[in-house]
Amino acid sequence: MAASGWRMFFFGGLAALLSGWGHAAVIEGTEPKEYPPDAGRHVVEIRREAANAVQGKMIAAAEAAIPDEEALRKAVGDSQPLAKGEVQWWHEEKLGIRIPFAITGNAVAYYKSLVEGYGKRSFKRYMQPSSKLEYHASAAFHAEFEHGGRKFKDVHVVTLKLRFAQFFAETTTEALEFEKQRTVILDTNGAVLAVDGDGPTEAPMLAI
Repeated sequence: MAASGWRMFFFGGLAALLSGWGHAAVIEGTEPKEYPPDAGRHVVEIRREAANAVQGKMIAAAEAAIPDEEALRKAVGDSQPLAKGEVQWWHEEKLGIRIPFAITGNAVAYYKSLVEGYGKRSFKRYMQPSSKLEYHASAAFHAEFEHGGRKFKDVHVVTLKLRFAQFFAETTTEALEFEKQRTVILDTNGAVLAVDGDGPTEAPMLAI
C-alpha cells in the first residue's frame, strides 16, 4: 500500500488522510487483507445531558421535531419522492449511507446501528476499517432568548450535535465523514417554536 507512515483520525480524518496520502492509490497487484470483527475500531459515543426530567423531555421533543417538508422536498429534488411509512430526515445517500437534512432521534439510531454493525463484521480490505458516531444533546432554560432576529421568553433551547465517519467500512476503497448541528427552541409545554440548522449536509469523501 502506498504512503507509509499514514495515520488515521476519526474527525478531521479526511484532511489527515489527504495530507498523509497525497495522491495515494492502491499499488497494482496489492491484495486486500482479511480483518476479523473488531468492535474497538467502531465507536459509538452518545450523550444526552439533562439536569432534570423536564430537560429530558425537551431533548426528546427536539429529537422528534419534523423537518420542514417543503424545504426537505426542495433539497431532495422533484425527481426523488420522499420516503413512505417514516418521517424522512435525510436528503441524499452517499455510498448507500443516508446524509442528514435534520438531526432527529431516528437519525441518531440509524448511525448507531451502522457503527455497531460494522463492529460485528469481518472485512476484506486494503486497510483495516474504522468508524465512529459522536452525538451530544443538551438543553437549557432561558427566561429571555434571542435567535435569528426573534425574541423569545421562557423557552427551552436544545442543541443537538452529531458527527459521523466511516473509513473503508461501507465500501472497499472509500471513506466519508460529516458533522451537523441542530438548535430547537421549545416553549414550556414542549411545543416547537423554531428550528435552526436543518438543511443539506456536506459529506466529504475520499477514495483510494
